[in-house]
Amino acid sequence: MARNRLLGDPTPVYFKLQTEIQKKIENSQWAPGQRILAERTLAENYKVSIGTVKKALLNLVQEGYLYRIQGKGTFVAGTTLRPESLRYYRFLRNFTDDEADLKIKLLKIKRIKGRQPHNRYLKIRSHQNLYELKRLFFYKQTPIVYSISYLPQKMFKNLHEFPIHLFEKVTLYEALEKKYGVPTLYNQQLFGAALTDNLTAKLLQIENGKALLFIEMLSFTYKDKPYEYRESYCVTDERKVFNEI
Repeated sequence: MARNRLLGDPTPVYFKLQTEIQKKIENSQWAPGQRILAERTLAENYKVSIGTVKKALLNLVQEGYLYRIQGKGTFVAGTTLRPESLRYYRFLRNFTDDEADLKIKLLKIKRIKGRQPHNRYLKIRSHQNLYELKRLFFYKQTPIVYSISYLPQKMFKNLHEFPIHLFEKVTLYEALEKKYGVPTLYNQQLFGAALTDNLTAKLLQIENGKALLFIEMLSFTYKDKPYEYRESYCVTDERKVFNEI
């Protein structure tokens, strides 16, 4: 059957094999960190040459789907962002300051109806339901970030049933990759300003109407698919948000 899928049309065989492997990764049949079959085994299963397999795998390595470890094999790639960029928020007083160690508190996770512009940003139909995650980030005992994340329910089934520590001990990126095989390939962010409303002011323990740094973020996985839309309200009186490109 595997061989038959590679035959019957003029598309180069290496590209058809590449597409087959790519689908297995995108459909979570092969999970991040998993070692894939040896080149010789793939060649035998698909009845193609070793050269065809090598070319298909090389293309997938170059596209970020796979990575190789000398002497150990080829593995499914996970999140491609640098480890330090996976931290939720990075707060410094100045360029030579030590980074603030933040603690996370999950306020609520619930299922909600689809809304705009959230569904449009996530490239899903307007009627599709969402998960809403509300979290506070503390520096020492002081809340400095109020964050609201929106994720497609269809993509992350039963997310609301997972234990609280999943969202408080590791980054959301790590949790979703581990539980659902969804790695983060890149983010997009918009920075602006916003005035606090009653709820945000109460949560951040500041006066109502105070100006805050407002960050909107989209996180993307395979095929440039957005999987999270996030709104964050940041108190930057003493420390500033640091970003390294």
